[in-house]
Amino acid sequence: MRELAKSAFTFPWALSMIGVQQIVNLVAPPDEGRVTGATAAIDAVTHAAERQLDGWLDQALEIGDMLQRRLAGMKMMRPPSLDSSGLMRMATDRRLAPLCRTLSDGALLPAARLDSLRMDPADRSAAVQEFANKTRVMHLVTQVHLQLRLDEADEEPLPRLIERAAALRVDPRLWAVEALGVHAGERAIADSGGADPQDVLTPESQADLPPWSLTMLHAGLGLSFARAILERLEPTSSRDMVRLSIMRFAGQCRRSSRRGYAGAAFESLGMAARLLHRNLVPLLDREIPLIDPELQDYFWHGAGRAMYFDPMNMLPSSNAPSSIIANLRHEAPHDLAYRNALSGIAWAMTLTNMRSPEVLELFLRHHGLLAARNDAFANGISSAIVIRYDTTPDDPHIMPFVTHTPPTKAAAEVWRSVVTAPCHAAITNTYRALQQTWALGHLFHYRPSPA
Repeated sequence: MRELAKSAFTFPWALSMIGVQQIVNLVAPPDEGRVTGATAAIDAVTHAAERQLDGWLDQALEIGDMLQRRLAGMKMMRPPSLDSSGLMRMATDRRLAPLCRTLSDGALLPAARLDSLRMDPADRSAAVQEFANKTRVMHLVTQVHLQLRLDEADEEPLPRLIERAAALRVDPRLWAVEALGVHAGERAIADSGGADPQDVLTPESQADLPPWSLTMLHAGLGLSFARAILERLEPTSSRDMVRLSIMRFAGQCRRSSRRGYAGAAFESLGMAARLLHRNLVPLLDREIPLIDPELQDYFWHGAGRAMYFDPMNMLPSSNAPSSIIANLRHEAPHDLAYRNALSGIAWAMTLTNMRSPEVLELFLRHHGLLAARNDAFANGISSAIVIRYDTTPDDPHIMPFVTHTPPTKAAAEVWRSVVTAPCHAAITNTYRALQQTWALGHLFHYRPSPA
């Protein structure tokens, strides 16, 4: 025991000295032998550490090593071999949620602050705050499964789980309800024995669901259906298989949704495809109009929502306001795609940063003219506000966000025209109209402003 204690106290000091020595090697003039020696020494320590790890710790080290090498490659101007979908599949893996949280809190936020030094000083604070808000939402989405103890809830009825979600703080409640929709869909798929699920959220099977839970329950339900469908597809899949998959997804959503809510489920196909299977997006866009044209605008709205969380644009300097718009122009192949994706980006930006209006203010400082000329952006903002109002009307951040006043006259005018006026109209008029016509699912795609 004494020898173990001595080793434990000696190890951090030895590790520190190795680090100092290798830093000296690396910052000295770039002699080839010196660099090779530094590389060999660092790798030797790494391999020694690997031999002491087992189980999930070994897997965690492997994932971390892969990510670090890809990031180093990007900083050295070498193209990464890992695409954004691979990163997102890891980030949204519930088994890795505690590890991702540890990495984010201990490494990613300090890295983001350091990275922001490459930006215009006027943009830094809001850009770092946006990074923190994005990672926070991702933590909520991946960890709400644990908060609601869903692994223990296989036999627990959905209305009782909704009561559990309602007891959460206002901020994670929306994401918790979406997670319950995913849970309900996954349970229905498992119970269906290979057949297509139906009546998952309809009044016939779930009569006691509170109205405030329905929009995000349907969004989560669609996500579970979309993930199951997309996992069977490849870019080389036959045209018939792709078309059959689209038909099955749309049918599952329609047969399991309440009147007026299918759109919330439809939208998740685009989000899941762009987030987790990006190489399938062009394939689906080509076939959807031929199989089920109603899906296409929802599909691209979901894709826009996913674009906002693209991990390749997460760091502040690469998530400069111009980047996401430049990428959108590159990705959206036609006007319907562009308008719905732009609306989806605004939708995600609003829900993610409602407690930090300075983030949207930064975007509008760079793209106020685009937002003012294209009503799709304002539509996304107002739709997100209505979703939050419908699901969590007690959220104290809704109205301060809507009525926020930027410090300059020009910025304040843009905010009033793009945020305040459309959101007031949406809360007082649009929301009531959509409720009365059983059409709240329309909040999940772009709708032109009334003439």
